[in-house]
Amino acid sequence: MNERVIELIDAEEIVATLRESLLVLDIDLVVEYANDRFFETFHVSREATIGRPLKDLGNGQWNIPALLDPLNTIIEKNESIEEHKVDHVFEDIGRRVMRLNARKTVRRGNGSKRILVAIEDITETELMAHELDRQKRIMTGMVQTLREPMLVLDGDLRIIEASRAFYQTFLVEPDDTIGEKLWDLGNGQWAVPELIHLLTSVIPTQSEVVDYEVSHTFPEIGHKTILLNARKIYRKGNGTKTLLLAMQDITERKAAEQAREHALELSNTLLEELNHRVMNNLAMVGAIVGAERSKMTDKECRTAFERMRARITSLGLLYKTLSRTGAVAEVDSQKYLEGVLSNLLESSSETREIDIAVTTDVAAMPLSTAIAVPLGLIVNELATNSLKYAFKDRETGELGVSLKQEDDNLVLEIWDDGVGIDPSARVDSGLGQRLIDSFSDQLKAETRLESGDEGTRTTLIFSGNE
Repeated sequence: MNERVIELIDAEEIVATLRESLLVLDIDLVVEYANDRFFETFHVSREATIGRPLKDLGNGQWNIPALLDPLNTIIEKNESIEEHKVDHVFEDIGRRVMRLNARKTVRRGNGSKRILVAIEDITETELMAHELDRQKRIMTGMVQTLREPMLVLDGDLRIIEASRAFYQTFLVEPDDTIGEKLWDLGNGQWAVPELIHLLTSVIPTQSEVVDYEVSHTFPEIGHKTILLNARKIYRKGNGTKTLLLAMQDITERKAAEQAREHALELSNTLLEELNHRVMNNLAMVGAIVGAERSKMTDKECRTAFERMRARITSLGLLYKTLSRTGAVAEVDSQKYLEGVLSNLLESSSETREIDIAVTTDVAAMPLSTAIAVPLGLIVNELATNSLKYAFKDRETGELGVSLKQEDDNLVLEIWDDGVGIDPSARVDSGLGQRLIDSFSDQLKAETRLESGDEGTRTTLIFSGNE
């Protein structure tokens, strides 16, 4: 039945559907028939082809030993040719790579012999394969020169290339690596859940993955922390997908970071303990000074001891604030400066006869101890001066402190609504003023003083950075 169907189909129709070029040769290799595909592919005419020896076609361009010798073998040994490749450069059409299939046939009835030759032009395929091979060799060379471990995976996540650094770092052999899925390496040593999640869930939805951290303990090399960077490459020509997987062994770096964090935590603990001890010692010294002050009958001495205690208390408050917050290097400006002012008002004998209205506008911001120490002492000295001199013969008064940030600078203002500074008085001769000047120099502050009948205002402008 099938043979009958074939007999009913015109042979020309069958030949016309072929993709290959088809030649029919006699035993002398003279061309008796060629299909249209042959003429189109090799740019020859029917008149210059039919009835001519194959080797004479195109002015001898088809005199190709790699083609003619196998055809002569068919005649002599009655063999067929399958998948025979011929690479030849024609004068008119350039290089062509041809794949030949040929066999001898004997016609029923008269016993005449013919050779059927099917020629497939695989030039583009060969060029593409050559280019792919060239790119693969380049890629292999690049991968092998990398200092970091790298893998190249195919679309099925099988390893097709690995760098020397990968073999050296993870103690695996090429024969046990190439062609394997990553999680099958080393009897499942690479079956890391985070890695499997990356390859099967994260990468398929993203074109690249940057700095994906994986930690795992390998039986032979121990614990490793690896930073993974992956990128998908899609080749349009053949639709292949490739995955580049670069690995950075950050085990030592992570260990160093953890050691540094531990050392920092230990130093912070020691500093906290030191702050606490300093706070206690300052409180003890302040208490001793206060006790000595209470025994004194001379007013000037009592005042001097009171100011001394206020300075000690100001420093103690800094360490008390640090201790309460668990900080070692920074203190909250608002809590600290308002605490300095509050302690001063509570302990000063000057406020017992005067009703002082206090105004504070201190911005809450972190202050380093290098800034907080001189700043707190300046507030203490200026506020003490106001309490001592500004409100003489008065029952009420106003005292204000503000701290704000302007660009990279901090602006401190302390003011009162007192009588102002006596123009004839020397304001630079006392210890308090010398301390203010010294601490201002420490802050590299620009100092402005305004004083008159409506009160005194001192402004300090200094950098908020150490």
